[in-house]
Amino acid sequence: MTTSPSERKYLSVTEINSILKEAIEGVPGFHGLLIKGEISSYKEYATAAYFDIKDDKSTLSCIIWRDNFIYLPFSPKVGDEVLIKGYLTVYVARGRYQFVATSIELFGKGNELLRLEELKKKLASEGLFDESRKRPIKEFPSKVGVIVGKGSAAESDLIKNLGRRWPLTDIYLFPSLVQGKEAPKDLLRAFKLSQKYPLDTLIIARGGGSNEDLSAFNDEALVRAVSTSKMPVISAVGHEIDVTLIDFVSDKRVSTPTGAAEEAVPDQEEIKQNIIFEENSLIDSMEKRLEKEKNRLESISSRPFWKNPEEIYKDLLKKVGDLDARLMVSTKQKVEITKERIEGEKKSLEALSPLNVINRGYSLTTKEDGTLIRSVADAPEGTILKTRVKDGIIESQSKGESHE
Repeated sequence: MTTSPSERKYLSVTEINSILKEAIEGVPGFHGLLIKGEISSYKEYATAAYFDIKDDKSTLSCIIWRDNFIYLPFSPKVGDEVLIKGYLTVYVARGRYQFVATSIELFGKGNELLRLEELKKKLASEGLFDESRKRPIKEFPSKVGVIVGKGSAAESDLIKNLGRRWPLTDIYLFPSLVQGKEAPKDLLRAFKLSQKYPLDTLIIARGGGSNEDLSAFNDEALVRAVSTSKMPVISAVGHEIDVTLIDFVSDKRVSTPTGAAEEAVPDQEEIKQNIIFEENSLIDSMEKRLEKEKNRLESISSRPFWKNPEEIYKDLLKKVGDLDARLMVSTKQKVEITKERIEGEKKSLEALSPLNVINRGYSLTTKEDGTLIRSVADAPEGTILKTRVKDGIIESQSKGESHE
């Protein structure tokens, strides 16, 4: 007997997907998995981030909930090689399985770059990279130290260019390993040795290379030591595109060893040319000044005074003569006027003088002390009298008061 479709036993899509979900999540081996892959897509939303990881043959859909991705030490992006930790599950609504990540970390070089970035932030927060710490490079150094790989092209380049540009500078070499496991320790040794010398400038240099080759110059102990350098430091590690932590802590960063030599010492040829230029400018300036003064002297010497010096005071002498004549006339006039005034006053005095009265027949009688006798009462008996007449003085003695 045939049964109808409605009587057959069946499962819904949701049920089968739920069964698969329970089956997968129930397998202990599907929990705490650690999977390596490259992120091939990544989209971040408010509640979760959805991404795919792949290897050379397959792709796996993944999700990480917000509670976990907000604590990631980096921002995942397409192309990152990562290790993800989590468990497998089934998304029932879509009927497909996916990996729920509880953590994501960079793998290999990516992880190294992450650690380097964290160290960079740490040192920067301590102020080791501040611009205010940067010191100027001495313009005319007498002693330059060089930390560089022994026998390297960078060493040869620096010795040649430092000597060519400024032969007056003494070069102190501090050879060191510049790559490999022992390089950080050896670089630190060379640096400490350099600090025992009275250097004006210290150069730390090596040629280009991969990030791994240059990793010794990211060593925290070395970077901290360089930050305490007694003399300004020039970093010349790698090429223009290469950046190490030594670059940030140094006082000056250049892209090549040649650039380090150019920054550390002046160019003697350039200085010679500058001296010649300044000398020529000085000579030209002096010649122009001499020509100017010569013209000025000629202009002055051509003036009438220098041809006939008497001309300059001839008019003045005439003026002085005129003033002298006027002064003589004025003085004579004043003397005559004064003389006339004196004569007038003399006549006035003579008219008032008692002597004139005496000359007319009158006399003047006084006591011996010169007291004028105006009344008989002024000459009691026995008073010695002196009577002044026209031609002399008559002495007499009073007999007292007489009444007629």
